[in-house]
Amino acid sequence: MTKFTGLLVLIFVAGLAYLALMNQGVVTLKLSATHVLELPTIALILFSIVIGALSMLFVGAVRDARRYYETWQSHRQQKKYQRIQESYSKGLDAFFATRYDEATELFNRILEEEPNNVNALLRRGDIAFNRGDMVRAKEFYLKAKDVRPQSIEALFSLEKVFTAERKWQEALRCLDNILEIDGENPRALYGKRKIYEINKNWEDLLDTQYKILKSDISAEKKQDENRKLMGYKYEVGRDHLEKGDTEKAKKVLKAVVKLDKDFISAYLALAETYISEGDVKEAEAILEEGFEETSSLVFLVRLEDFFITVGEPGRIIALYQKAIQANPNDQKLQFFLAKLYYRLEMIDYAYETITGIDTATMDYPDLHTLLGGIYERRAQHENAAEEYKKALQFETPLLIPYCCSNCSYISKEWVGRCPQCEHWNTLTLDLSGTCKL
Repeated sequence: MTKFTGLLVLIFVAGLAYLALMNQGVVTLKLSATHVLELPTIALILFSIVIGALSMLFVGAVRDARRYYETWQSHRQQKKYQRIQESYSKGLDAFFATRYDEATELFNRILEEEPNNVNALLRRGDIAFNRGDMVRAKEFYLKAKDVRPQSIEALFSLEKVFTAERKWQEALRCLDNILEIDGENPRALYGKRKIYEINKNWEDLLDTQYKILKSDISAEKKQDENRKLMGYKYEVGRDHLEKGDTEKAKKVLKAVVKLDKDFISAYLALAETYISEGDVKEAEAILEEGFEETSSLVFLVRLEDFFITVGEPGRIIALYQKAIQANPNDQKLQFFLAKLYYRLEMIDYAYETITGIDTATMDYPDLHTLLGGIYERRAQHENAAEEYKKALQFETPLLIPYCCSNCSYISKEWVGRCPQCEHWNTLTLDLSGTCKL
């Protein structure tokens, strides 16, 4: 390399000598009106070369200095980032371990170096929220949102505070802002649905439910959401009924029954709608149709009350007998018929029916209670006492409760939707005592 450099120098000197030989003239430079400078041509050439070389050196020096500064800044920022990340990681560990004082100190350390650190602001807000300080939580979340207006996490955090404060409109506004950013955000849609459900705003909830079904969810989830759609349609019809708008109620409930023939709640609500209008025959037809479609004993219980109220108990007896003929091995039907006879004080019929039940396969407390009552009415007091003792041996209640087939929730009254698991159409008569209190 040294030899090559020396060769270049020799060539350069030889070139200068050649130029000096060929350019022996003088160049006149007029500096002003009175000052004139005469330079040999070769001197001007050398001067130009020197100026050019110095310019290149200067440019190179500036470029190197800038690179050095940028590298220094980059290293400095990298160290700061690593320091912040280390503090944030330790802060998260403390946060999830509920060591909130330690976590607060670490997140504050980050905010001292970087006041607009969104993650640290959000975590400080989370700590305040978990401690029940909604005012401070909101302050941190709002600052995070100001720093990053499109932050979905900040908007969800604010919605969480407003929901906790039961400020539904503000919470809905946050969720709507999220949906403006991400139009099919499932969590935002579910959040809106929950708020509408809490406030029984069924019409808006139904609109949100359609959007959930259009969003990108799995096939399994879509099937579950379609089931919920039927439930929410039922709630819309039920809401119209409670508000006295029977025409709208009938329209919605008929649509539900048409789409889902097994929706017991919709049949019962539709029958109730006709009863409220005084159309007893149509209500009766709906209840009978519901029983034919679903074979649910709930309909027979309702029809029992219905026919006794209108003074036609023979109609419900005929329905029980018809059902038993179609299902002669269904001992539950025989039990309910015996219970109906007992209710109507047709004691001999009740006795004949209940003694035909095989207690080896159907040994329920209510069966013994009913049989005890029949023996008592027949003045067979010892037999009655024996049956009552058998009934008391069971842990299940003596009145037949309704049981949720999904979560085993017990209810003394039938409701269209289980209050515990919030599933529709799941309450059945728990004659076998499979649900435990």
